[in-house]
Amino acid sequence: MNKHTTIAKKAGKGLAAYLTDWKNLLAHALLGCLLLLIAIIAPVPIWAKLLLIVCLVTLNIIRMRWSKSRKMQNTVKR
Repeated sequence: MNKHTTIAKKAGKGLAAYLTDWKNLLAHALLGCLLLLIAIIAPVPIWAKLLLIVCLVTLNIIRMRWSKSRKMQNTVKR
């Protein structure tokens, strides 16, 4: 396989794992409702909304990696 195919497969698997994690789905649903409520009550610039979404995705990725490393540590201890 060439380098680009390997990178694309890794990215695809990571995206699939991210989108099928129920905690991420819950967080994005709650964020969507919050943004809708904020947009109705007090209009917020689009850059602020995008920044909030980027922060949420970053925190979720960190949480997923931390959870995965804890699972790996727990299996090694047993």
